[in-house]
Amino acid sequence: MKATRDTPDQLILENNPIWLVVFINLFALVFVAVGLFMLPDQLLVGIAITLGGLLMAVAFNLAFARRTQLILDRTANRIELRRRSLLAYYRQVWSVKDVPRAILQTSMSGDSPTYRAALEVHLYGRDEIHPITLVYTSGQGPSRAVAQINDWLNRNRP
Repeated sequence: MKATRDTPDQLILENNPIWLVVFINLFALVFVAVGLFMLPDQLLVGIAITLGGLLMAVAFNLAFARRTQLILDRTANRIELRRRSLLAYYRQVWSVKDVPRAILQTSMSGDSPTYRAALEVHLYGRDEIHPITLVYTSGQGPSRAVAQINDWLNRNRP
């Protein structure tokens, strides 16, 4: 996740997988092109490969093309998590006081661990964990997001 705004009153983190969508569509476009070039010689095989490429593009875009935005706003006294995919929109809102910290979740993927950032939310006397992104990734992105969120939450906190 990348911080698009970091002020004392507001922190906005976004995950917008533009490059993932571009690569998915380029990969599918290769199959569509191969299928179209095969149409004159082998009609049924060409149609099958073209339709397979199109279906692959649709399926992968539905599964992976998801924009996530986390807005921490001290003046409005709210933390808002938004996710938008091609078919759905998800929105969750909490009070700033109900979110004491962000945590790093770990999952073992083969031999190496993968990570995602999550919010610890204290509601109605119990703690809940709400992942910010749905997928686990390798690299330092999730740990940077957790550090940024915790730094922002701890600023000006009584």
